[in-house]
Order: sequence, then structure tokens, then C-alpha cells
Amino acid sequence: MSAITNAINNSTQLVRTNWTDVNSLTSSPTNSNSDSVNTPLISSSVSNQHNSIHSTLKSPISMHNHDQTAQSMTFERTIQTYPLTNYTFGTKDPLYERDSSVQARFQRMREEFTTMGMRRSVEAVLLVHEHNLPHVLLLQLGTTFFKLPGGELNPGEDSMEGLKRLLNETLGRPDSVQQNNWLIEDVIGNWWRPNFEAPRYPYVPAHVTKPKEHIRLYLVQLGESSMFAVPRNYKLVAAPLFELYDNASGYGPIISSLPQALSRFNFIYN
Repeated sequence: MSAITNAINNSTQLVRTNWTDVNSLTSSPTNSNSDSVNTPLISSSVSNQHNSIHSTLKSPISMHNHDQTAQSMTFERTIQTYPLTNYTFGTKDPLYERDSSVQARFQRMREEFTTMGMRRSVEAVLLVHEHNLPHVLLLQLGTTFFKLPGGELNPGEDSMEGLKRLLNETLGRPDSVQQNNWLIEDVIGNWWRPNFEAPRYPYVPAHVTKPKEHIRLYLVQLGESSMFAVPRNYKLVAAPLFELYDNASGYGPIISSLPQALSRFNFIYN
């Protein structure tokens, strides 16, 4: 069985054909106790004599600084996640790419680079959980292509405001009466496209002085419950982190790197 087949089997398709009444949306979060274990920093020495001398020479100020360092090194950033069943998913009109093909996309990038410079793009990492396992919401086009919600920024547009705009265009409700409150938490990755080609890297190669695109990844905190509208030409799937890890052949380098990027967070499963 191929990696792509496994990816599809382990992902949960979310799009429903009909809208659920807003008033009938109920939240049934799964409660679980998540114990955080902090390992104290232990300073070892060659001998007890060395320990004794070290303790004698250490000033109260240095001991205080050491305690502060230990606390900062064991600090964990907490992110709230909610069950997948808390969210309702409907459909809306198809949302098509601006370019008809990959070649047309790079041709437009070349043309715009001469007048506007490097393209700036933003993508959102939206997290839910199933059975206390974190899942990332991905847009699926066809059978093999996955992407994070997001897209290109307009010239001079603020990156966070632009991401909110793109999320509303992609997953916002079509009536536009009540948009989701996208809470942008943190930047969790930066990727660059050195040339007018597909490869992207989490750094600017040394020989590249003018990268052609900068992609910034944001962790977006979802509310306890929300309603999403997915374009009909896409599927929305919830992919578990264990399926993404080291699976660039199925998801590409950016999405497969998310488990490492998210490992510094402490997830709370509400």
C-alpha cells in the first residue's frame, strides 16, 4: 500500500452535503486529563568534593540566575484543542486557483517579480483532536494534492490581516454575515522558494540573493466550536500528526515538517 493511500485512509473527510442548523450545533467535548511532566535540570559533577567546592563558590546571585534559567528552559507554550465533533462543515461554490496550470503560476510569478518583487504567502495550521490525538486540517484537491489553507498576500498587505482574509475566502461561510474569529497564535515556520520552480526550503540557500517567494506558517487557535464552508472542488480532511511525520512523498516538505514545528507546544485536549 502506498504512502498516499495510507494518507487517505488515516485522514478524516469532513465535508458534509447539507448545512446543519446553527441552533442545533452542540458541543460535546471529550474531557481528558493531560498531566505535564517537567524534568528538573540536574547538574552532575565528577566527585562529591567538586560539588562541595562548586557550592561554596556559587554566589546567591548566580544561584538565582540559574533558577531563572531552569524555569525558562522547562516552560511550555500551551495550545487549546477541541474535538473534531465540535465543528460543523458545509459546502459552498468552488474556489479556483488564479492560474490554470503550474507553468502558468510560475510565469505569473516571473512577471510580478519584476514589478512587485518577492511574493509573500501565508498559510494557516488549524488543529483539532480525535481521541486525544492532534490532527491538522488540510485541503485536498484531487487524490494526491494536499495544502494548508492560505495563499498570496496583496502588495503591502499585513500578513496576519491577509491570513484572516484568505481564511474567510477559503473556509468562511458564504453568507458573510458571521465570519469566524481567527485567533493567530504564533509563527511556526518560514519557507522560501529560491527560483521560479517548485522546490522550497526552510532557509535561504547561501547562493540565493533574491528569493522569489516567502511562505510564512501561522498556528491559528480555533474556538471551542465553529462552522466552516468548504469549496466544492476541495475536500477538507483532518490528518493526524503521526501520518504527516517524515511523509514528504505523500504531503510535501512543508506539511510533513509540521510535527517537528509543533513539538514545542503543549496541547490541551478539551
